[in-house]
Amino acid sequence: MPVLSVRLLGPLAISRNDVPVTLPSSRKLRALLAYLVLAPHPVSRSRLCELLWDVPNDPRGELRWCLSKLRGALDAPGRHRVVTQGDTIALDLSDCLVDALEVSQAATQGIGTLDIGRLRALAKLFAGDFLDGLELERSPHFNSWLIAQRRRFHSCHVAVLERLVASLPAHSDEAIAHLDTWVELAPFDTCGHLALLSNLAGRGEAGAAEQHLASAERLFRSEELDFAPLRAAWQAIREQRPGASLRTQPAGLSTLSPLVATTPTAPGPVEPSHASLAVMPFVEESGGTRGGLADGFTHDIIT
Repeated sequence: MPVLSVRLLGPLAISRNDVPVTLPSSRKLRALLAYLVLAPHPVSRSRLCELLWDVPNDPRGELRWCLSKLRGALDAPGRHRVVTQGDTIALDLSDCLVDALEVSQAATQGIGTLDIGRLRALAKLFAGDFLDGLELERSPHFNSWLIAQRRRFHSCHVAVLERLVASLPAHSDEAIAHLDTWVELAPFDTCGHLALLSNLAGRGEAGAAEQHLASAERLFRSEELDFAPLRAAWQAIREQRPGASLRTQPAGLSTLSPLVATTPTAPGPVEPSHASLAVMPFVEESGGTRGGLADGFTHDIIT
């Protein structure tokens, strides 16, 4: 049987044996498909009408039209994937490749339990935001669901990158690329910045680290977030290494990409200033569950 693939992480796309399946240019159709893909149970027609249609003349008629188009895209001879029973609708995608379901299953299993091969495969699935580019007007219930799903998959992407960085040799090109992506995705995540600074320190690239720190500070201050703990943590990293081991390198020679000031879904784990901050651990060349300059290293920063 031909292999059917549904991509939701990035612009929605369907392919059969790597050949794109054309969908009508209906945003409601795409929204319906995505909602049914992730629905844990069959969904009633009334719920779908409420979710997607702003009281049109015939919401159930529009739903029937969308379902007929989904059948044309998903079904195969002898294989019906759009399942209706009574007033409910569900999708049977058990024999399909669905990126969002792969990530959801991995998250349920636990990202920290996955081997590096699975982590690499998951990282490649993230081609963009969940349903990238899809927005619906006058559909507040769907938009609320969409925002929640984008936040959830964004968090999964960051978790996969964090685990990959901890599992790879610290100075490998692959680890550095994942660090750059991590910081770009979560520019207010102090863990990502600390991992990147520690990695740069381990490679002796003090100039690149200082450049990144200055860029991060401007970004934090633009959002009126406390940057002092991150700067103090960088000082702690430097103090752990002899000055001779850090070489000043022109920023242009670094593999570090500029910090991207993207707007995050949420402010991130940065907290208001406290009396002290425990920083542990950092990225370590030998790898480990989280990585760092030394496993168990703790620096108490008094503010």
